[in-house]
Amino acid sequence: MNLKVLTIATTVLAVAIIATLFMQKGSYVGQAKTAYETSTKRTYDNALYKVGAVNDVIQKNSLLWRLACDAQKDGKTPKGFATLEQKIGTGVFLKPDTRTDPVTGFRTRRVAWNSDYYIVASFDKKTEQLQGIDVSALLGKAVASEDEAVTEEEPEAE
Repeated sequence: MNLKVLTIATTVLAVAIIATLFMQKGSYVGQAKTAYETSTKRTYDNALYKVGAVNDVIQKNSLLWRLACDAQKDGKTPKGFATLEQKIGTGVFLKPDTRTDPVTGFRTRRVAWNSDYYIVASFDKKTEQLQGIDVSALLGKAVASEDEAVTEEEPEAE
């Protein structure tokens, strides 16, 4: 009888251990799926945010490029340039920065949507004609000391 009881007890114990292993395996699989889904969602959300930010930069920079190209054709004076700026960048561009370059004597108008992306239009003070548009910041070649090289001037009322 002891052998029969011992066999039954051993069998029940083996079944209990096997059941415990399968239950733990199911728990591990559930935890792994949850961790995978959380990690994948976080990575996807980060990638989606970065793609959205890059698309926003591209869209806003395209407005600056459009302003630079249209100004070469239609914005030959400071007023014409300001009109184009308001027409193209309504609600996107920051307040323009108007200064005089001490080296050339040209009046410069810096148009930007943030501090890293901008264009600088230069106008001859005497003839009020567009002399050129500097797009080096859009090309990634911005000069770090540009603000120190020019002096403040009263902004025009437009």
